Amino acid sequence: MQSSLGIYIEENIIKYAKLQKDKDDIKVEAYNVAFYDNDLVATLNRIISETYSYKVPISVNISDEIYHTFEISTLLSKKDMKKAIELEFEMLCSEKGYNKSSIEQKYIIVDTKENPEKNKALSIIANKNEIAKRKGLFGGKRITTMTPISTSIANLVNIDGRENIVIVNIEEKTKITTIIDGQLYQVDVLDEGMKEILDNINKVENSYSKSYDVCRNISVYTQNSSELYVETSEYMDTVTSTLSRIASETKNIINGFFSNIDKIYITGLGTCINNVDLYFQEYISSAKCEILKPYFINTALMQAPIKEYIEVNSAIALALDGLGMVNKDINFAKGSNGGNSGGASVLSAEVSWDSIKSYFGNLGGNIRNDFTEPLQSSDKLLIRGMAACVIASVLFVGFGFVIENQLNKKIDEVSQASQKAKLELAKLDSDIQIISTRGETYQKLIEELTNTPQEETPTNSNERIITKDSIPNLLNRIMFVIPKKVKLTSIQNTASNHIVIKAEAEKYEQLGYFKAVLSTNEILKNVKSTSGQKTGTVVEVTIEGDLP
Repeated sequence: MQSSLGIYIEENIIKYAKLQKDKDDIKVEAYNVAFYDNDLVATLNRIISETYSYKVPISVNISDEIYHTFEISTLLSKKDMKKAIELEFEMLCSEKGYNKSSIEQKYIIVDTKENPEKNKALSIIANKNEIAKRKGLFGGKRITTMTPISTSIANLVNIDGRENIVIVNIEEKTKITTIIDGQLYQVDVLDEGMKEILDNINKVENSYSKSYDVCRNISVYTQNSSELYVETSEYMDTVTSTLSRIASETKNIINGFFSNIDKIYITGLGTCINNVDLYFQEYISSAKCEILKPYFINTALMQAPIKEYIEVNSAIALALDGLGMVNKDINFAKGSNGGNSGGASVLSAEVSWDSIKSYFGNLGGNIRNDFTEPLQSSDKLLIRGMAACVIASVLFVGFGFVIENQLNKKIDEVSQASQKAKLELAKLDSDIQIISTRGETYQKLIEELTNTPQEETPTNSNERIITKDSIPNLLNRIMFVIPKKVKLTSIQNTASNHIVIKAEAEKYEQLGYFKAVLSTNEILKNVKSTSGQKTGTVVEVTIEGDLP
């Protein structure tokens, strides 16, 4: 019994499916759609743990691959085809500005009926660094296949050699795979896809998971079904705008083929939107449009809705790669290339040793054709020189990496110190502003204290009878205005509404401020005070006034 875990990775979204194969019987053991923000590795580890796939072969998609096509003559031998394709590849790199050493290319040779004298090479180019990064996400676990989803998606269909089909895979971007006479013939990539839809909905929902649920509850209208829906989702325009562009581009691609297309399959995350197949059918009347269901799934024995399987079709297709359905010659997890699969010949993008010998021979080098002869002194000298160059290059690159890392660390340290200094300066500016404001307040109170007349204003307070709540109210009001550094030693109601307060503090200004507050806030009237007497470090003063 054989198992395989297929994982399809996009920005913010992972789809996975674990399959089990017993002879010709294939079952889906586990599947789901997961969402992540930043910690992709933790999400992958959780998926592997939940599906018990620690030792199970893992199949994953490559990302941001580029597709090109070359025409080559059918009269060339296999060896000459390699040279011709390599030459086309070098010309493409020169034209597009690609760094040949940083990319990996695999290609498929297919027959063309429109021109019997020419074959077409479908070139698939991927970034080596991105391939290495994706492998590194799995922490050394067993990655058996890494393929473009546009080629693996064909695993879900039992392809008739006489049938022409188009598979529209609506994922982050939309990839349209065309199969003519059972052969993978063409791949088109559209920028429009579910990323555009989910990003627009996420601006409101602020959650990719919620945005996905919104899409699952949306039913796009068709001419035959629009009258059945009374309510319209607020995101309907966003969804239909993207789908209409995808359907229009698909129609244009189909109309450009020399052969009639028999069937169009819709798959990918876009199938979570209800009636998406009917929506495409209104645009494309020349072929039947339907949702792609994996050929091995028996709907009569299913325990879950078929729609849930369809939404993870890309992961299922990758898992089928791990069960042996992979086209080995376009497996970027392996270094080799060549051979054929499914009627399509695939040749290596690597330069043959013969071409290298030919190249050095044209430059007048001494590369020998017969490697059974003993090495001559010139050969040994050449090998030693090449080895020295390689070692020197490795040391130079290694030293460069060390220096670069040290510089980056120092730059980070300077940046952190600069940021810390800016924060301290900002705090200092804030403190200066507070001190300035309080200084102005104190100055106003001091001026008011200076201008307050010291003479006692005659009143008829002796004739007034105060209420029983007057003293508690006085104490309550004093509590809210007394400065922190002023201490009251006694408060006396000497006669009628006349109050005598004895207070002490370390500075005259604090006592003066307290007297001024009693007057300005009308806590006491006719406020006056003694000049104050300093004993040691404490200044004592008597403040008198009448209750208002």
